[in-house]
Amino acid sequence: MKSRNLHGSCAVLTGLILILPAAVSPHGQAAETVVEEGITVITSERLTFDYLKNYAIFERDVVVVDPSMRLTTDRLAVWFDDEGEIMLIKAEGNVEITQDDKIAQAGEATYDVPAGKILLEKSPRLRRGLHYLEGTTITYWRDDEKLVVEPNSVLKIFPGSGDKSLNVFGD
Repeated sequence: MKSRNLHGSCAVLTGLILILPAAVSPHGQAAETVVEEGITVITSERLTFDYLKNYAIFERDVVVVDPSMRLTTDRLAVWFDDEGEIMLIKAEGNVEITQDDKIAQAGEATYDVPAGKILLEKSPRLRRGLHYLEGTTITYWRDDEKLVVEPNSVLKIFPGSGDKSLNVFGD
């Protein structure tokens, strides 16, 4: 199995790419965060890390900024295997993942790292420019670049937007 650190796993959580020079502090004030290559900065009002049970939970005003994306959520839980590899990442409450002109929003996002599967639930919506895709659940398999929206899928394309690409996840 390929080794993945928190930076790589969070970046793949969305398949979205964005470099942001600043984050928002837990108190709502702009906090200057210089994002260096390979560095991930996670801020929250509370962090619980249990070495014996192999998990970390970030709570309240969670902001993840790394060289490839920005994620905000109310709660972020990360589970590790015995070797310290990330197995599962779950973001809950007001999840927003941003890359360039692409934004994923959902009530919950779950990333099964070994399977390369990302599940967006609770009113998920993917937007790129004016176009958007929504449904009851959106599932994306990173390695296969496969996307399934079910049930009640809706893809809304706005004519004349100048955006010829409908690819929600990549360039």
